[in-house]
Amino acid sequence: MNKIIALWTHPRSVSTAFERVMMERGDLHILHEPFSYFYYVQHQDKASIPQEFVDPDHPTAYPEIKTHIRNSAEKQSVFFKDMCSHCYEELAKDDAFLAIMANTFLIRDPAKAIASYYAMNENVTLDEIGMEQLAGIFKRVSAISGKTPIVVDADDLEDNPDGIIRAYCQALDIPFIPEAMTWKVEHKGEWDIWKEWHKDAAKSTGITKNMETFEVTVENSAHLRKYYDYHLPFYQSMYKHRIQPA
Repeated sequence: MNKIIALWTHPRSVSTAFERVMMERGDLHILHEPFSYFYYVQHQDKASIPQEFVDPDHPTAYPEIKTHIRNSAEKQSVFFKDMCSHCYEELAKDDAFLAIMANTFLIRDPAKAIASYYAMNENVTLDEIGMEQLAGIFKRVSAISGKTPIVVDADDLEDNPDGIIRAYCQALDIPFIPEAMTWKVEHKGEWDIWKEWHKDAAKSTGITKNMETFEVTVENSAHLRKYYDYHLPFYQSMYKHRIQPA
């Protein structure tokens, strides 16, 4: 079996732009949020919104999704990004599955991630913010491997895309491909399941500093402030381990 690189993250973390870099490499088979099918199809009662598009051929049960990932790696190295909140209860006790992958993590300042999520979905739940589950899997991977996993912070990524991606590749022992850092404006078919959520990524030509502003933020909303205060410690527990530009 070839390498399986997992980018575990939380919503609104600039993860789709990161994924686009991996798509542009050309040497990885990309799976886009495979466990979203488990969360939004198998467990619709937990989600605050329905999935936009459901591929009828995509597995929806946790064991079958794992098999789908492993089978994909038989032919080519795989990269997938997903939210730990999509499958946390199952993943947190699945040491065998975690052990076969290169588990990496992407985090973003919760003030930015929460405001961005709320702008897309005012019904977002505390669990859907996802940083608590992300920190839980980070802790579990650390215990299994005996090493600190790779952590990328979104602000660092936007400030120095080449340096951070180069450091990420070095840590994974895969080549850094400069040509993968830019691309043409294009909607990728993998994003059909959340087309409305990936409009900015589809319009992009590279990773740039996100200067978006939001009407409702953790500074002027008591509701969002509670979300922020709850998730901030989980973000901070991972932030101190973030990689530096190469």
